[in-house]
Amino acid sequence: MVYLKSNPEQTFLLPTDLRTIIAEDHICHLIEEIVDQLDFTKYDEAVDGAGHPSYHPRINLKIILNGICDRVTSSRVLERQAHENVVYMQLAENMHPDFHTIARFRKENVELIKQCFLQTIEVAKALEMTNFNKLYLDGMKIKANASKNKNFSKEEIKFLAEFVETHLSKMDEADEEVDEEPKIPEHLTHRRKLKDRIKEILKNPVGCAGKLDKAKKKINEEGVDKVNFTDGDSKLMKMKQGRSFAQAYNCQLLVEDKVGIIVGNHVSDCSSDMNESIPTLEKFKEEQGESLEKKEVFEDNGYLSSKNAEYFEDEGAVAYVPDKATTRELHGKEEVSRFHLDNFELDFEKNQVVCPEGCRMDFARRDVRGENWGNIYRTKKCKNCAFRVECAGDKKGHVYREARVNPLLRRIRLRMKTKEGREKYAKRFHKGEVAQAHIEHNLGYREFRCRGLKSCENEVNLFSIGYNLKKIWIEKRKRNGGFVVIWVFELVVVWRGVLIEL
Repeated sequence: MVYLKSNPEQTFLLPTDLRTIIAEDHICHLIEEIVDQLDFTKYDEAVDGAGHPSYHPRINLKIILNGICDRVTSSRVLERQAHENVVYMQLAENMHPDFHTIARFRKENVELIKQCFLQTIEVAKALEMTNFNKLYLDGMKIKANASKNKNFSKEEIKFLAEFVETHLSKMDEADEEVDEEPKIPEHLTHRRKLKDRIKEILKNPVGCAGKLDKAKKKINEEGVDKVNFTDGDSKLMKMKQGRSFAQAYNCQLLVEDKVGIIVGNHVSDCSSDMNESIPTLEKFKEEQGESLEKKEVFEDNGYLSSKNAEYFEDEGAVAYVPDKATTRELHGKEEVSRFHLDNFELDFEKNQVVCPEGCRMDFARRDVRGENWGNIYRTKKCKNCAFRVECAGDKKGHVYREARVNPLLRRIRLRMKTKEGREKYAKRFHKGEVAQAHIEHNLGYREFRCRGLKSCENEVNLFSIGYNLKKIWIEKRKRNGGFVVIWVFELVVVWRGVLIEL
């Protein structure tokens, strides 16, 4: 056996074209194609004139997007890749931006990154990969770049603000630094955390004063109980399956039906999904110029509310949102009694409810509980009913049964009870939930690198672009016959459209 002959001293006679080294179906070619279609007129005008030349924005954007597809988000690693990796060298056009340039670009160019996200949707539309008639909405909690131990309550912030004000006034009088630490009141229990914060204030009282002013403003305007000093826009949220709490943001992803392209997203500091449906869909309508008329929207039971039901009714959308009882039924865990509220039929035309015994209950009043409301229906025939105790209960005063029903929510409930509705909703797992699973596990995006709501929105657009690029790339390879599919059971191989029997 001999070795293959090699010559480490051999050099290239002519400069090498990097594109000949990279595979023809590599995802970097798709990244180049999409980024080159963007409008850079604003950047061209900004750099026109005297001054030190800068890197073209397309270079930084291509490097960052390819890094997301490769699970590389560190700007220092991206800098190294631009020196060592052939793909990144091609995307960087043989330039070598440093990590500071890459990180600053990722943070500051919000509009360009948003434009690129919308461009991926336009490319998917042009390739007929989208179907806006069915939309799947789901949320995911992503950790903020902040520690939950940096949360301070309203009283603690008030104490620290008073200390900073006193400290700055003493510094002005003495015209020098004052290192006197105050006594912490006994009712403030987190003494160690406050002592650490006081040491930071003594080092930089002016900078801390600005942060405290923002914290007080947030408490007064939003009525929150605690504010995080590292990332004031984030909030303490219960993470997946309620296993732990962390500083996080709530990220909503809107996915279309055909291929699973992300066509909309939204980021907020609200831990509940109930208030996120309307802003996400409104943002989708504005960006895509689409109406929700006759579109089917699929959400889980965390989004169900009277307000959302009214919104779908006004927009003409067909909503598939199960309540908690329906969710338990879908998992085979619900056994409702004969006199459960679901067994009270609603006559929409006459605005009456029919109980399981066939007695009609008339509309009495509307019951409003916060943002949720329902119609109260009553009848005087409960007193002589043989099933009164089983239906209304045997407690004192429980003579009549009241049925609280929201007509809009009941329409959605009836839609979910049909076989067609359940079959349609079952596809939601393979569309909406798969998107967030791909982002968390395949793209490795579980924590933000930037701080602040606007910067985090920018990062959501970035990993949405990465997800869409993967989807478009895989679909194009399928259409071009780039995949080998093996059917083991029938012992048949399909390769580039040719059927080969084994």
